[in-house]
Amino acid sequence: MVEPKDCQLCGNALEILRHPLRRLRWSRHWGKGAASLFGRPLRICGKCGAMYTAEGELLAAGAVQTEVEQKLDLYRRDMAHLRDSFGGVIVASELAAIWMFAGAEVGSLFGAVLAGSIGIAAIVPFGFFGAKARQARRQLKKMKVARIQGRVPSGS
Repeated sequence: MVEPKDCQLCGNALEILRHPLRRLRWSRHWGKGAASLFGRPLRICGKCGAMYTAEGELLAAGAVQTEVEQKLDLYRRDMAHLRDSFGGVIVASELAAIWMFAGAEVGSLFGAVLAGSIGIAAIVPFGFFGAKARQARRQLKKMKVARIQGRVPSGS
């Protein structure tokens, strides 16, 4: 039995599909990934996302995220985590300002203003990282549609 070496669609070298359940999650090929855990591993093309059996039979074109998509998805998740972190700073500082200003004990006005100012200052990075996450999500959706339709972008 000869194992496939190159992709039939784009000619790129094939690699073994690692973590098939995670990589094929939310796709109709999830069951094939689960079956590959107990049988022979699937092979994928990192450039176009084509999935092959161990014998070289093409199972699906564009089924698996490409390497570029994986990197962009990781970037999107990082930006979303940073956005959420600054959102937590905003909420915490505003609650601290409200507590200091209208709490049971009269606090200093300077402390309430300082806490509110920190929350207001955190709005700028919150918006910046939110915009980066939205931009990456839009780009990721475009890349996924292109991969599924068989139109691999020339830059990837």
